[in-house]
Amino acid sequence: MPQPRPVAVDPPDDLAHWGLHCFCLGARSTPHRVVRMDDNGRVLYYARTGTTRAELGEHGIRPTDSALALLRAYGLVAVDGDRITTTFPVLGPEAMSTLRGRTAELAESLVPRILTDLDAITAALSVRGWARCAYGVVFGYVVDGLLWDRLRQAGALPSTELSVERPFWNGAFWAMHPPRAGVAGTNEIAQPGAALTMVWTDATLRNLTSLGRSPALPAALHAVARGDTPAGPLVTEDGHAWHLVDEDGTPTVPIIHRSASDPVHSNGLRVAQTIGDAVVGRSSDIAPRLVVEHGDGVALLVVAHELIWDVMTALVEANALRRPEVMDDSRATPDALTAQLLVHVDRD
Repeated sequence: MPQPRPVAVDPPDDLAHWGLHCFCLGARSTPHRVVRMDDNGRVLYYARTGTTRAELGEHGIRPTDSALALLRAYGLVAVDGDRITTTFPVLGPEAMSTLRGRTAELAESLVPRILTDLDAITAALSVRGWARCAYGVVFGYVVDGLLWDRLRQAGALPSTELSVERPFWNGAFWAMHPPRAGVAGTNEIAQPGAALTMVWTDATLRNLTSLGRSPALPAALHAVARGDTPAGPLVTEDGHAWHLVDEDGTPTVPIIHRSASDPVHSNGLRVAQTIGDAVVGRSSDIAPRLVVEHGDGVALLVVAHELIWDVMTALVEANALRRPEVMDDSRATPDALTAQLLVHVDRD
């Protein structure tokens, strides 16, 4: 059984140094920048149980009217008289230790239930010459991709639609400590008919971001969507050459078709359903206080994010996947980083 995480002590009294997460698709501006401005992170830390300007002054914090107005405009605080209260979940070491112990246990129980479909995915990738991309595909396309589609179809996710009341972002935002070290995330660059998913880590984010900003990328994705292959390497503004195809014109990154005929997609859907059903069924048990204080949707999002990382850890520990060393290599070359890329297209 997974062992409880050790409880860290004395987290920083500034949320700017905590792990900050936002589920806010379509946001014009996310709360991260606002939290990290001036003393806002400290205001939010002390306001997590309610505070006043006088009490903040005892900690050497003197927020201006404009700073508080900005926090209110982003929906990060509520002000009632002279009382200032943080409105989003702030989950410290004790809460996170308990939550992560429960998600790690759930992840371990899910591994036997998804192994058959996972093996079918890795076998299909291996046949196509993309075995080294298995971790990136399972994480970027299935666990941090199709899972969200499944949860959205189940009506379990909060709305992220902007409104007059929420003009900058909408959805859910939360802070946690300690942050997870070395975990992966995904960025997607979409074009009509095709999208590039990049699985990033802190070590590899810079080079992958450069690829995502390349003016040549849209044409390459259009070619993939048509069933063609890009001619020659894709050269980014920093001079790096990305070989999305080899000398024979064979793609070096997985091309996944979002259709039942593609075993990566069809088996991935079953993996996503298994994990999604577990999240929906267990999130209120794993994080009951979050449900009470912030609602089912926010609790589910926090649990789902933690579970995603725990599932990947459990799969590696079960020898079902291998985490590529390139994910922790800040000096990795573009040819090595293609293991963290995949393209999915909306056609058979």
